[in-house]
Amino acid sequence: MALDTSSSSRNALAQSVVDICLDDDATLSERETQLTFDILHKLLQSVELGVRRGLAQRLAYRPDVPRDLVVSLANDEINVAYPVLVESVVLEDADLIAIAHNQPASHQIAVTLRERISPDVSDALIESRNVDVIDSLLRNPAAEIAVVALERLVELSRDTPPLQRPLLQRHDMQPELARQMSAWVGDALKEYIATNFPDAIEQVELDIDEAVRKVSEGSAFDPETDARVAQIESGGGITADALIEALSLDDVELFEALFARLVGIDPVAMPALVYDPGGEPFAIACKACGFGQEAFETLYLLLTKTLVGDRDADSEDFKRISTYYGKIDDGAARRLIDDWQQAPVDTWDTA
Repeated sequence: MALDTSSSSRNALAQSVVDICLDDDATLSERETQLTFDILHKLLQSVELGVRRGLAQRLAYRPDVPRDLVVSLANDEINVAYPVLVESVVLEDADLIAIAHNQPASHQIAVTLRERISPDVSDALIESRNVDVIDSLLRNPAAEIAVVALERLVELSRDTPPLQRPLLQRHDMQPELARQMSAWVGDALKEYIATNFPDAIEQVELDIDEAVRKVSEGSAFDPETDARVAQIESGGGITADALIEALSLDDVELFEALFARLVGIDPVAMPALVYDPGGEPFAIACKACGFGQEAFETLYLLLTKTLVGDRDADSEDFKRISTYYGKIDDGAARRLIDDWQQAPVDTWDTA
């Protein structure tokens, strides 16, 4: 059969070698086993898909298969590669990393199903930034993920909601990272964080208490900032452009002072108004000040850049708050702010 180079003969030869030499009852010496694998490796590129698939299924569970043969199968079509990618202990981290970098998502997902995944392999899979691949990796408790990789995933989850739940459900999730995620996840996951990471929620409350304490101990803003506010107010007045300029210059204190003066609320209430994770209080205050859609969107992007870094105008969070702003009624926003001036915290809780 080896002398016949036709596809059918090569298929028959490969199948015969498998049946005779790799049968459970076969008693081959180590040398004979290696010769068998050598024959199969030479035939691998000339046999049909079905034969390669059957071969991969037979070899996936064997620890004595030469590495180069297993690597060839692992880089074949997914119908062939799947059992080897999931089960073979012969594949080394370098092989799996190369597959994560060079093969499509189908192969990457198969790698995420292995019984053990090292931090280096996890990093390579995360670099794909493919949501399905990362989701499958996160759901595998045997996957080791370094803390620095978890930090990258937490940041990625800000604009990728499908990753939020599997990320929070990881056994190695850090309370501090869960605390960060509480700023942008939905209500159901906020409740999950409160239940499963109580220390994280306590820290958030302590941070808020400390911020309020520092503000209440003295003047909200330094004299120089107060003087600049008075100068702007007596000049062209406090406008959206003035707020945009302050944020563009990364002068957050001046922005807060100007906004507090414009809205007419106590500076102590500014964190609840401006830094609410959802952005709705800030949107309502901007609408009450009469800002147009474009001015609000510019302010929101600048504000979130100051807090969490650059945010794309195409992000789901930005689209959500932009749509929300367009639907706010001017009169209702003004009435809510009037109430807020009397009791800011109670008003927003009720709203």
